Amino acid sequence: MAQCKYCGRSGLFLAVTANGLCSNCNHIVTMDVAQRARIMSDSIKLVKESKKLDTQLSRCDLIIEHASALVKYEQRGIPTFDPLPSTLVKECRTMHDQIIVAALATEFENVRSKVEIASSVNSKVTLLSKVLLKIREYKPKANNPTVLDSLEQQASQLIQEIQLAGYLDEAKKAEFKGQKKKALDQYYEALYFLKNDQIDDSLQQEHIRFIETKIAELGGKIA
Repeated sequence: MAQCKYCGRSGLFLAVTANGLCSNCNHIVTMDVAQRARIMSDSIKLVKESKKLDTQLSRCDLIIEHASALVKYEQRGIPTFDPLPSTLVKECRTMHDQIIVAALATEFENVRSKVEIASSVNSKVTLLSKVLLKIREYKPKANNPTVLDSLEQQASQLIQEIQLAGYLDEAKKAEFKGQKKKALDQYYEALYFLKNDQIDDSLQQEHIRFIETKIAELGGKIA
């Protein structure tokens, strides 16, 4: 006895299609599947071809939305889309995060190239701070935010290294010029920076000991 896979109607004289659908459901389901398949196909193409991160992500989310709607047919054994909607949902959720990581990693590397030729500490920090803010902006948008932890740490650490190097460079220049007070001020700034950044002081002991030694050599005191 035939039974419709979608509405569940059955009967001795009920006719079903090759997909297992009665005449009433066949039109509704096939039209729904066709419309969603077209949207997903267009979106998959845009995800692959677009250079804009937000466009890629919005289209990825659109694929997930329509694929999720087709899962109800898949669960009833009704043919829908290749790959299966449930598989596509999983793949797109993973791809969503991969797109974010790839785009921001590329941007970070481009910024690092600009930092190498930037003339001042402020310009270097400004460039890196912008990309760090963008990483933090997109982190909540990832399905698994931890995928951006490493990139965030790299950007943050590089900013810290540049700022510290800036203080030490100014201190050494002042020492060379015999400007003891200015040198001492810069070493104090460097020490304060290290003591108040977000990095555990135990990981910065070498820098801290060096700066404290220089402060002592210049006649300064450490509280």
